[in-house]
Amino acid sequence: MDQIFELESSEKYNDAYLLYKKLISEDNANFETWKYYFFFLWSMIEDVNGKFTIDLDLRAELETELKNGENKYSRLAEFNFIAGYAIGIFPYEFGDYEELESKSKEMLKKASELELINPIYKMAYLGSKALNANELNLYKKACLDSKNIIKTKYKGKGLLNEYFRQVFSRD
Repeated sequence: MDQIFELESSEKYNDAYLLYKKLISEDNANFETWKYYFFFLWSMIEDVNGKFTIDLDLRAELETELKNGENKYSRLAEFNFIAGYAIGIFPYEFGDYEELESKSKEMLKKASELELINPIYKMAYLGSKALNANELNLYKKACLDSKNIIKTKYKGKGLLNEYFRQVFSRD
């Protein structure tokens, strides 16, 4: 994965994609590879400034990988967090907007329920919905509790780590 992360950091997205495809075909059951590949595809759709030039229907590939992930990893909190977050930010990339917006919230809720002690999952779930006063206090606490965990868990290279460090570092 280090080689792929270096390619992502250098914005050599075509080369990173080819390595991901090789890894996915060699070990399709590996969640670590799947999560970075899924996030890579999501990132290629949303923010690459034309630097990904492989002729590929990214939306179709992203939907396929979401289905693969649901079939293999739906019991993992981290799967529900990453997929739920990605769907929630851009639900129209995955299909029916209203249906998927609801699905996103369900996945984020499931992640927070599967790992009750994970403040990042709680922060993402609470941040996905309208909050009452008590929930707002829980959200603020989750943000505070997440700070050091985010710095540690997402300290590495690669699009997923860089994105989550940037987006979830809340003050």
